[in-house]
Amino acid sequence: MKVLSKSRFKIGLSCPNKLYFSGNKSYKNKEDDNTFLASLAEGGFQVEALARLSYPGGHFIDAPYGAYQKAYNQTLELLKLDEVVIYEAAFLYDGLFVMTDILEKKGNQVRLIEVKAKSFDSTQANTFIGTRGDIRSGWRPYLFDIAFQRYVAKKCIPELHFEAFFLMADKSKVATIDGLNQMFRLPVNGDIRKDVEVLISPEEAQKTSVLSEVNVTEIVDLIIKDKYKYSENLSFSQAIVLLKNNYQNNSYSNWPTNYSKCKSCEFKIGLDQKKAGFKSGFEYCFSKQHNWTETDFNLPNVFEIWNFRGQKLLEENRLFLHQLNQEDFKVVEEPNAMSSRERRWIQVEKTLETNPAPYVEKTALKEEMDSWTFPLHFIDFETSAVALPFNKGRHPYEQVAFQFSHHMCHADGTIKHASEYINANPGEFPNFKFVAALKKSLDNDQGTIFRFATHENSILNAIKDQLNDSDYPEKDELIRFIKTITTPRSKDLDHWITKRPMVDLRLIILDYYYNPLTKGSNSIKAVLPAILNTCDFLKNKYSKPISEINLTSINFDEKHLWIQIKDQKVINPYKLLPPIFTEFSKEELEHFISGLDTISDGGAALTAYSKLQFVDMSIKERDSIKKSLFKYCELDTLAMVMIYEHLKTLV
Repeated sequence: MKVLSKSRFKIGLSCPNKLYFSGNKSYKNKEDDNTFLASLAEGGFQVEALARLSYPGGHFIDAPYGAYQKAYNQTLELLKLDEVVIYEAAFLYDGLFVMTDILEKKGNQVRLIEVKAKSFDSTQANTFIGTRGDIRSGWRPYLFDIAFQRYVAKKCIPELHFEAFFLMADKSKVATIDGLNQMFRLPVNGDIRKDVEVLISPEEAQKTSVLSEVNVTEIVDLIIKDKYKYSENLSFSQAIVLLKNNYQNNSYSNWPTNYSKCKSCEFKIGLDQKKAGFKSGFEYCFSKQHNWTETDFNLPNVFEIWNFRGQKLLEENRLFLHQLNQEDFKVVEEPNAMSSRERRWIQVEKTLETNPAPYVEKTALKEEMDSWTFPLHFIDFETSAVALPFNKGRHPYEQVAFQFSHHMCHADGTIKHASEYINANPGEFPNFKFVAALKKSLDNDQGTIFRFATHENSILNAIKDQLNDSDYPEKDELIRFIKTITTPRSKDLDHWITKRPMVDLRLIILDYYYNPLTKGSNSIKAVLPAILNTCDFLKNKYSKPISEINLTSINFDEKHLWIQIKDQKVINPYKLLPPIFTEFSKEELEHFISGLDTISDGGAALTAYSKLQFVDMSIKERDSIKKSLFKYCELDTLAMVMIYEHLKTLV
C-alpha cells in the first residue's frame, strides 16, 4: 500500500516534482545520508526522550515500518480509553498516513504534540508570523506538517476535538542540573526510538526540562482553511489531493521550475553519483520543462553563479552563460578589490573562456599581504550547539567550543603544526579551558592571526558573553584576550578597539582572487582542491612525504603524503582521510526523526563530538574518534596555510 506520509508531504511541500523522484530509487537524494548525523549532532533523540518524560506512561505504537494499517489499528484500540498517552500515534485515511510524536487524550479532547529539535525563544512575540502577516519561511514546513497531521486525524475520528502543539527547546530556559544531555544514552545496538537508556526520573526531568509547549492550533486551523495557502493558486486541501494522487500514481507533477529551489534541489547530483548509476531529478525537470538536451546539461548555466538571484533569467529562458551579458549583472567596479557583481561577471567570463587561470587583483593583494606580521597563525575551531545543554546553567543551543587546531608559518617558510586542543570528556563544559589554551598558543608574539569565514570571531564573542556571566577565576584575563583579537558585534555596547584583529582569509579570497575551478563556491572545501590543481608549487611540495618538506605535523607520520594525483588531477586531501564513523541509512530512521535540518560542511566533527558525549562506547572507539578529529582539524588549518602559500606565489 502506497501512502502519502507526513515525510512525503513535507517533500512535496518543498516542490511537488520531488515526490516523483523520492518514490523512485533510481533518483538519488543527496540528503539521504545526513539525516541521522543531523539528529545525532543536534540531540534530536534526546529531545524526544525528554519530551516523553513530560507525558510519562505512554504506549508506544509497535508496528514495523510500512505496516500502516497495523499501526492505525493499535492507535484506535488505545483511543477507546478515556485517558491515554500514545507515542507515535498513527492515523490512516484514504491513502494519507501520519504519526504524531506524542498524543494525549482526556475524554473527548486530544492534544497532538509534535516534538521538534528546533530552537525558539518563548519570551519573543510573533515567533511564527512575520511583519507582513504571513508564516515565517523557516517555520512554514513545520506548521504545514502538523496541519497535515491534524487534518488526517480529524478525518479519521471526526467526533474527537484535536488541538495541535509544538514541544521545542526553549532558548530562554536554562538547565538546572549538570549532564542533562547525558541522561539519555543512545544504544549501540537496538531500536534508537525505544531503547534510549533514560537515567533521570520523569519528576526530575520535568523540573529541569528546557522544553516549552506552544499551542499552534489557531495557525493550523488557518492553514487548513486556506488563510495560508500551499501556493498562490493551490489550497491546502487541493495540495493534499495533488500530492497524494501524483505519489500513488508515480506521476510527475510538472510543477514550474524556480531558480532558488532548483539551485538547491537535493535531487541535483554530481558526476560521481551519476557514474554510480543514479539519475538526476534536476535534469529530468529541465529536460521536461525547458527541453534541455544532454548537450545542454554539459553547458555552463546560471545555477553555477555565486550568490546570484536568477529568477528573472529563468522566466526569460536565458539560462546558459553564453546568453548573458555584463548588463545582466549591473557590474560596479571597486578600486583594488572585486565587488560582488564584478566577481559574478568575472566568473561568467572565465567560464566561457575555458581559462583555468585564476583572476587576481595582484597590486591590492600584495599590499594587503605586506601588512601581515610574521609569524603567521592559522586557527580553526570545531564547535557544537545541541538542544539539551550539557551543563547546569546553560541554554539550549548554546555554543560549545571543544577543539581547535593551530598552524604557524615563519618568515623563512617553516611551517609548524604548533598546537591543538580537544576536550570531549562527557558532561564537561570546555569553553573556558578552550580559550585559555588558545591564549597560551597565540600570546607569545604579535603575529597576524587568520581564520576562514566569521565562525571563530562569533564563537569567541559568544564565549566572552559566557565568561561575563560566570564567576570563572580567570574571566577578566580571558575576556581581555578575546577583545584583542575579535571585532565587536553590533549588539556589543562596549565597542572595543581590536589591537590584533584576526584576518578573514575567506574575505581575502572574495576581494582579490577568483579561481574558475571553484565554480563560484568560496567554501574552503572548494577553494583547497581548486588551488591545489592550479598551483605547481603546491603540487610539487605537498606530493612529497612530510619528512622531505619544511613542515612538522602532530597527527601524521613523516611518510604521510598530503596530496595524491590521479588522472592528472589532485585528489582532495579530505578524501584521503579515514571516515570518522559509520552512519545509519535514512531508510532506517525516516519516521523516527522529527524536523531536523541537514548537516553542512564541518558537520562530521560536531556529530562525532555529540557521539562522544551521549553514546556509550568502548575506550578504543572513543580514542579512535578523537584521533580522527585531530586529523581533520589539522588539515583544516593546513588548508589555510596552503591557500596563503598559493597567494604568495601569485604576488
